[in-house]
Amino acid sequence: MNYLLLLGSFALALMLAWNPGSSNGWKPSARACRRAFLTSAALTSSVWCWLYVNHWAPPYGALLAVVGGLAGAMIAAALDNGLVENNAAPSVGVREKVLAHHVTGDLHYPRQPRFKRAFDVVGALVALVVTLPLWIVIAVLVWLAEPGPIFFIKNSVGRGGITFRQVKFRSMKYGAERSTGPVASPANDPRTLTVGRFLRRWHLDELPELINVLRGTMSLVGPRPLRTVLVQKHLEEVPGYAERHTVKPGIACTAQIEKYHIAPAERLDKDREYIASMSVALDLRLLGRAVRTTLRGERHHGEPADAVRWLPPGRPNPSRSPSTGSPRYRRGSVPPDLKDRSTRPGTRPRSGRGRSPVPSNPASPASNEPSSALRIRYRE
Repeated sequence: MNYLLLLGSFALALMLAWNPGSSNGWKPSARACRRAFLTSAALTSSVWCWLYVNHWAPPYGALLAVVGGLAGAMIAAALDNGLVENNAAPSVGVREKVLAHHVTGDLHYPRQPRFKRAFDVVGALVALVVTLPLWIVIAVLVWLAEPGPIFFIKNSVGRGGITFRQVKFRSMKYGAERSTGPVASPANDPRTLTVGRFLRRWHLDELPELINVLRGTMSLVGPRPLRTVLVQKHLEEVPGYAERHTVKPGIACTAQIEKYHIAPAERLDKDREYIASMSVALDLRLLGRAVRTTLRGERHHGEPADAVRWLPPGRPNPSRSPSTGSPRYRRGSVPPDLKDRSTRPGTRPRSGRGRSPVPSNPASPASNEPSSALRIRYRE
């Protein structure tokens, strides 16, 4: 009887989702798939209640009815749109231009530390086993938010400038880049699903990257992979940017742990520091920092209110006062040039101390903002 409830709910959901009398013909829509799941689960659960009252069905039969309906609706959607979305793939010309920057003799490809590959494989397998129940929950939540593909393919640049298929959980609406092409995703992108914001906030959308680690296209720790179209721009604007592709990209890295929104030149400097001293021991420390900062909510895609954004040329810097040009600081914080002084700006020093008064408008520090060509803000 249990299997009959499961199979009956599955077949009913599949039949309702592929209703030939709908406006789309045999092509199921997202609304039809969601409606098929709810209808199938409700009908088979009602049948289970009658069977349970008559002692013909076990208590967990209702769960089987819901699982069968969900599986039938998900398969109906997968037969139409598939389980994986590969949207806005880079053209052959873009991939060849990126690859051309990495075939020169100026690049030095360092040797991989001993046992690093074994560490990656064992760590990825353990993480897969531990997070497998979470994968099922995330897949169901993504499908309920918008019936369609569960996974998303991000075409990124790996070691040697080769474009590979980076697997992630889908966090945006289906076909979000069909009309715009591959564009940067801001912090509050309206194309992002509600559950997608939660996944990005806690980096749960990156769990499928463990598959890339097992395939050998990624490592647990290394420079974060970026989209091929973005890498093409950075290679033309930042000297030596190809050096970050001399090792495998990773799930966690120094630049991502310390800052998420970061200029390409600064990202390159941090990646160079990791490449120069990479080891299994360093990978363990960085993984521990990544887990700790993620659980604390410090390593998220959002941006603090007083953070400096990478603005186009001619736009004022929001972190500086428009009248004096002096930097703004958080309430309660002490400016760097006043940390060792006990007097406030514009006040007279205390008697007997021999301190000179501090000017009310201290000189503005020199600006260290990147050039206009590097003022790009994007999401990984």
